[in-house]
Amino acid sequence: MIAKPQVSVEKRIKVSQTEIPRESLAKALSIAEAIWENFAGKGAAPHDVALALDLSPTSGHWRNLCGTSIAYGLTEGGYNANTIELTALGRAIVAPTSEGEDIAAKVQAILKPRVMGEFYKKYDKAKFPKENIAENVLVSLGVPKERAAEAVGLVRENGLFSGVLRDTKTGLFVALGSPSPHVQTKESSSDEEDVPSVQPDAFELEEFAKKVSGVVETKTQAALEEKNTNVFISHGKNRKIVDQLKELLTFGKFTPIVSVEKDAASIPVPEKVFEDMRLCYAAVIHVDKEGEFLDADGNTHTRLNENVLIEIGAAIALYRKRFILLVETGVKLPSNLQGLYRCEYEGDQLDYAATMKLLKTFNEFR
Repeated sequence: MIAKPQVSVEKRIKVSQTEIPRESLAKALSIAEAIWENFAGKGAAPHDVALALDLSPTSGHWRNLCGTSIAYGLTEGGYNANTIELTALGRAIVAPTSEGEDIAAKVQAILKPRVMGEFYKKYDKAKFPKENIAENVLVSLGVPKERAAEAVGLVRENGLFSGVLRDTKTGLFVALGSPSPHVQTKESSSDEEDVPSVQPDAFELEEFAKKVSGVVETKTQAALEEKNTNVFISHGKNRKIVDQLKELLTFGKFTPIVSVEKDAASIPVPEKVFEDMRLCYAAVIHVDKEGEFLDADGNTHTRLNENVLIEIGAAIALYRKRFILLVETGVKLPSNLQGLYRCEYEGDQLDYAATMKLLKTFNEFR
């Protein structure tokens, strides 16, 4: 009798959201905000809350979001409960009754998931570790290796959102005991204005992009979004990656728009790019390394293409949260861009993890 060949099946390790959530605190807060704004802060049936957020009550995204909200301690009751109710912590964030209450509550929320809490406490009063070190630490705390890069991005995003990650000359610093308000407004302090930045901040990028691209009015943009399936892809040097992005978008029934492929010799490239961006309702911004440079203190920084920075600013202005940064592994983004949603890739091929993350994000664009 011929022996059957043994096939090793690699089991995917599942980790509870109480260990490491699937979504950021900012996204999880959408449930608490919906309960406060639509139901006067009182408990509501899960399907009513989902509909208030314009989400399908039976979708996987809604179920994950419910679990994420519970993991951060914002709400009680999952997608299949009778009601979803605000916790005292969730209420403190969406409806604070004293100055600073919401800031302190956000810090408590990001410390609730075990892995995330242990990571922040490990690096409290110290520099945020390099990408590869952070990934290894999270794996040692129980995060599956294939989710490590995504988890680092989540930890960083939550840290910036809650204010426990402070931007310094030498990089991000973890300060659990003195979080700063997460506010980006025109009324910047005079001290902040005197500090030269290596890259323009997100607000400057957005304002510049609005001026150059002539952002359409909100009502016009909303009308465009109703039936629009166009997704802008920034043109990068790596043509293979661009081609794979086009295939993924087409598979998801979107229409990929790549400016450089369109013949419009009479229109300057920047104008043509902004013209195409205005026709889309979401975007994938491809970020790769242009080179490196040293600052006055001798620290090495990644040089990014200036056009890409402007495209990121335009994406913030046009699409708000409906865009993703596709970042080449090893490229360090300026600290003011590190809180944006990103997906990493390596070489000329999108791997399984990157492909699945992009597909999930594209689906959420709808």
